[in-house]
Amino acid sequence: MDFKITKIILYPKNTSLRRREIVFDTSKVNVLVGDSQTGKSAVIPIIDYCLGSGKCFIPVGPIRDYTEWFAIHVQSGNTQLFLARREPRDQAQTGDMYFDEGAEISIPEVISAKNRNTTQVVNRLNQLAKLPSLDFSDDDADKKPYEGRPSFKDFLAFCFQPQHIVANPYTLFYKADTLEHRLKLQTIFPLALGAITNSSLELKKRIKALEDNLKIKKRELEERLKVLKAWEVEIRTNYVAALEFGLLNDAPLPSEDWKLQDYVRYLKNIPENLRKTSFHKVDVGATNQVLNYISRLRKNEDEIILDIQSRREKLEVMKHFNYTSSSFKKAFQTQQVRLEVVNSGWLSNNLQQEHDCPFCGANSDSAKLEISKLVEVAKVIETKTEKLDKSKSLLDKEVTVLEKQVTELENQLNRVRKELSQLSKEYSKLEDYNQKIQNVFRYVGRIEQNLINLKETEVDGSLKEAIGKIELELSILSKRYSTTSVNNKLQVALKTISNNIINYKKILKVENYSNPTELHLNELTLKISSKSGREDYLWEIGSGSNWMGYHLSALLALHDFFLTLNQDNYVPSFMVFDQPSQAYFPETIKSNKTDKNEDTEQLFRSSDDYERVKSIFKAFSKFNKDNSNKAQIIVLEHADREIWGDIENMHYVGNERWTKNNALIPQEWIE
Repeated sequence: MDFKITKIILYPKNTSLRRREIVFDTSKVNVLVGDSQTGKSAVIPIIDYCLGSGKCFIPVGPIRDYTEWFAIHVQSGNTQLFLARREPRDQAQTGDMYFDEGAEISIPEVISAKNRNTTQVVNRLNQLAKLPSLDFSDDDADKKPYEGRPSFKDFLAFCFQPQHIVANPYTLFYKADTLEHRLKLQTIFPLALGAITNSSLELKKRIKALEDNLKIKKRELEERLKVLKAWEVEIRTNYVAALEFGLLNDAPLPSEDWKLQDYVRYLKNIPENLRKTSFHKVDVGATNQVLNYISRLRKNEDEIILDIQSRREKLEVMKHFNYTSSSFKKAFQTQQVRLEVVNSGWLSNNLQQEHDCPFCGANSDSAKLEISKLVEVAKVIETKTEKLDKSKSLLDKEVTVLEKQVTELENQLNRVRKELSQLSKEYSKLEDYNQKIQNVFRYVGRIEQNLINLKETEVDGSLKEAIGKIELELSILSKRYSTTSVNNKLQVALKTISNNIINYKKILKVENYSNPTELHLNELTLKISSKSGREDYLWEIGSGSNWMGYHLSALLALHDFFLTLNQDNYVPSFMVFDQPSQAYFPETIKSNKTDKNEDTEQLFRSSDDYERVKSIFKAFSKFNKDNSNKAQIIVLEHADREIWGDIENMHYVGNERWTKNNALIPQEWIE
């Protein structure tokens, strides 16, 4: 993707001050030279932040304290872009952005308010990069976060080499030191290398959809074949059943040599014959009416049974009481007989009022008193006997009434049960008739479905025809896209990149530069093969200068390849390297020429490190020249112009070294 940084612009919080601009050349290697703590290392996070990063990595301190808006001006083909993002203050980031686009745009003097958010800006960058709108997932129901659609931001991993990455043995790419970014980078790498493209992603999705549909169709065909196979076994029974139901008019009995098609010839007429068959009309709701009436009778039956039981229990109690009262009456009658002499008055009339005791001679009237008591007892017994006679008479009447009621209830119960028996028989007939009709319709339904299955599974059946069409389309699409073709393209790309890495390693004076070096996509690092055949990963190779050399070689070789992809190149065509010379550039040479010790400088110039530092810029120059300035390189360095100034295609940014008084944040902003 043609995408080059023309300017970095900082807008001060104090709007009365001038904005700060850093201008870059889009056709040369831009070298921004400066002392430590002057803001060089903020360039990468500023560009990243303006391009929609999820978090603001711009260093806290004066840069964020005095800046209100960070902005970049970009040339993308014939289009200019202006992207500004507000300083997030106490937040991790802010989505407030100002965006402008056109053939030629004016950079605003002051930004008063946002006109976009990061989501809108990133979506527009995705459109400009012509990134696929499809995701990488094979299963939408189980899509992983890193399998989402590619984003412009994902490809910035190939554009930045900050100071902690440029010579890091464990991390080769920007932000690949976090799992989230590693997984996403592994996913988009084939797309970045052109092994898959927008069109191939569409083909992959189409093939996956067809394969899923083919599985469904084949599963459906298998199920129908199973049903049909079972039907073939039962075909004779089904045919005879159709004869019994009267659904086959004038059809012959099957013979032993009949085949499936012989049965089908007659069975296929069943649906039409059914429409011509008349069934006895059943009133709508007749079954429910009968059932409801039977239910009411059964309820009545239960109530009568309970009533009979209650009256029987009462009758039993009364008969028991009647029997008990008769026993009492007999006891009373016995006592009355014994007291007859008292009741007759004979004993009272013949007994003297007083008498003398024959034993002691004492005079007493006790005999007369005792006889009086017996007379009272006899009267009580007579009264109770009369009451028992009256009670028994009433009880006998009640028993007679109850017995009559029980008899009537039993007769009523018998009538209800007889009616229930008759209704049950009638309902059973109705149910049998309904069941027969239901069986006929179920049977005909099965016949119709089996006939459909038979038709679908025939050579010219619609289901087989659909399967054939899907298989044909899959065959055609598989020639245009396959995992094998993707892997082949990937291997060709990696081979080309490996060869280019060796070329850059030679320029950068990497030890054993001729050893084959392979980009390992799963590990996101480099794998180096020694002459003995041993394979070592980057972290197993010693020396910081070697690590730096491998990093630069890999990034330059990758961009060499990206530029050959033309319209399928989704990687922005710029790279920013932060202090690649850090591995061997002595602090004593990093200051201004006026501060340098001439003996120390001469010593450095005569050392191998001097040539190695110079080789870094030679590699950048070669890349720029070989690719006809199609990609932009920005180098943030301590190394002064005297080291790289005589190399072609170099642009000294600002034509002066950044110092404490001439840094990213102007001194007037601070004062």
